[in-house]
Amino acid sequence: MLNTKPKISVCIPVYNGEKTLPRNLSSLISQNYNNFEIIISNNKSSDNTLQVCKLFKKKDSRIKFYNQKKKLPVFDNFKFLIKKSKGNYVMWLASHHKISKNFLLNNSKNLDKNSDFVASMGLDYFKGDSFNQKNKQKFSFEHNVYKNIRIFFKYCWKTHGLFYSLIRKDVLINASKSLKSYLAADWMFMINLIAKGKVCRTKDTYIVLGKEGNSSKKNLSVYVDKKYYSILPYFYFNKNFYKFINKSNKLNFFQKYILSFLSLCLNIRYLISIIRK
Repeated sequence: MLNTKPKISVCIPVYNGEKTLPRNLSSLISQNYNNFEIIISNNKSSDNTLQVCKLFKKKDSRIKFYNQKKKLPVFDNFKFLIKKSKGNYVMWLASHHKISKNFLLNNSKNLDKNSDFVASMGLDYFKGDSFNQKNKQKFSFEHNVYKNIRIFFKYCWKTHGLFYSLIRKDVLINASKSLKSYLAADWMFMINLIAKGKVCRTKDTYIVLGKEGNSSKKNLSVYVDKKYYSILPYFYFNKNFYKFINKSNKLNFFQKYILSFLSLCLNIRYLISIIRK
């Protein structure tokens, strides 16, 4: 008998994605790799997202979709998809993003060949930006925990590709526990990820980021308590990061002190960027 279990699960959380979901799914069904499943969680959309799901399911039997009867918090929808996934490697893909034709094949090969890598990521750039923007992404997370986090803080506003990387399922389940409703919770997830092992970066695969997502809208008030907004917009991230590093046995006291300081500086960096605008 043929093994019907997919090696890779691509998980797509979507809300009102009728305009962007077609390009997303088109990039998936045209992959030069076949052993994967596509799981969609339609988060009680009010547009024609459901019809798009049905249309593409007729084109490709690897597509499965779930209709949420009650709208879930954003990250609960992400976690719902993990529970439904069957692959050993899992990736999230926002409905307004798309990936290169070789993304699944090349990144899965990296994980097959390197047992010490917990994830494999491609280059990333925003839709409408110059394709050459991808060549500016020289950083990677193939170092020890301390250096990986230092690199992350330096480039934290350019790490979308890490969030949407191909990840070993057991690692993803553990790291996703940090995803909660506060500003930069996705950063905390990515820090958990790079603390668990190395992340490879392929130079020949990429993800094109749509600009329709919440992270592009800069609406901090959705996440941040008003009493912290003007001074410490990343208050909850800072709080959870401090807890994280204090529990880590891979960091010494000096390293924890430096990382705590860098975490706090993120607030200053953000506020300066607002002033400059």
